[in-house]
Amino acid sequence: MRQLTAWLPRTEALWQELLLLRELRADRRAAQQVDPLLLAESLLLVVQSPLQEEEYCAAFSAIAPATRLEERIDALLGEPIADESIAVSWLWLLPILPLLTLLLHR
Repeated sequence: MRQLTAWLPRTEALWQELLLLRELRADRRAAQQVDPLLLAESLLLVVQSPLQEEEYCAAFSAIAPATRLEERIDALLGEPIADESIAVSWLWLLPILPLLTLLLHR
């Protein structure tokens, strides 16, 4: 897909942004299961390991800026994101909302 859209303007920047957002989302999900500090240390170990040739693996971070790792670690070690379970607890109100609007039509 990436090679098919190479002719579009700013394609590479958009791909890099998409990859960063996917990595941040994956890190956030992993941090729910594992200690974020341990996850950040693991990221550093992976970055320090030697790279394989692109023929045998996906070259997601082949041309990624060095700040991507910093962004990921800052997001892991930064303020914890508010728990999404609070928002889920209010979802039961959505089906009732149309019924509540009936009171306004009287």
